Amino acid sequence: MTKYYMPTKIIFGEKTFGELFSELREAKVKKPLIICGKHFISSLRYRVIQDTLPFFKLFTEVRPNPSTASVDAAAKMLNEENCDAVIGIGGGSILDVAKVVACMKNYGKSCESFYKSLRPKAAVPFFALPTTSGSGSEITKYSVLTTNAGVKKTLRSDKFYAKVAIVDPQLTYSMPPELTAATGIDAFCQAVESYWSKGAMPETDKWAEESIKLSYFNLVKAVKDPDKYVRINMSLASLNAARAFSNTGTTACHTLSYAFTKHYGLAHGFAVAITLPWFLGFYAEKNEKKCLDICSFIGADGIEDGKAKITQLLQQIGAPARLGEIGFVPPDVEKIIGMSLQHKPNNPRKHTRQDLERLLAELY
Repeated sequence: MTKYYMPTKIIFGEKTFGELFSELREAKVKKPLIICGKHFISSLRYRVIQDTLPFFKLFTEVRPNPSTASVDAAAKMLNEENCDAVIGIGGGSILDVAKVVACMKNYGKSCESFYKSLRPKAAVPFFALPTTSGSGSEITKYSVLTTNAGVKKTLRSDKFYAKVAIVDPQLTYSMPPELTAATGIDAFCQAVESYWSKGAMPETDKWAEESIKLSYFNLVKAVKDPDKYVRINMSLASLNAARAFSNTGTTACHTLSYAFTKHYGLAHGFAVAITLPWFLGFYAEKNEKKCLDICSFIGADGIEDGKAKITQLLQQIGAPARLGEIGFVPPDVEKIIGMSLQHKPNNPRKHTRQDLERLLAELY
């Protein structure tokens, strides 16, 4: 039996940023820790925060593919300054850090201990405001961090859900084209993977379908010639993808992405998307109906046409579609396979070493 679960209060729409302050008052927050990127502190909205909140602390030391060390550093500030909430304002990296920090109130160990047992002593409310359209981290129970050993690993817990997510498309207006492309294609992939996931259910299928259509038909314009309507649609695509995959999880495209990011520095969204057309064909052999549904959502006539349309989308937004484009060479096969044989429980079909060898050869 499957049950749909989404405890986060979602506020969506342009000019909803200001709702943050009423939500903080309602939660009786006195001194939040704000985790954001350094660029945000030069924005007009940061000045609004300065003018509105009498007390807050600021943490800006989060990089892409965030580390457990950055979580521990932010948690140290949370506890030393006695903050009573965490506000994450940024992309997926910021939000992935912020949700874990919120669970480390009065916690003296490293967050890496959560990989063994996620038993925080106490948690403070987490408020999420995404500035990109893609990760969906503002309403999910997942946090992907890079450990001190250099391994990208996922933490998952219902304790990571934000109390409130404020999705204001205006916060995404300043995204440059490459970031728009990488985050937008991530939303598309998350929705596709949720739809074909073994954990899919009618509720998640609805959100995934809407996200697939919104992202596929708006992403190219968002990258090349964005207007406010396209930004709104991409914000909604990201939110709907998260509504879906927060319950279903992702599949093998995400598993392989970690190796491409680690060894070639490929942005997460591009690293996920590069294998998506191949897995569409691979999973169609086991669950043709779901994969044909996905093809119909993007106006494709059958699996091969669906693969071609997704590949064309990657090319139109400047994303790599072949492994040779990212620096992969045949001798790299073993190090990629070594990181990619792990199976997510919701994979529609298990892949073998031989399957991955074929994938790498066909996408080279």
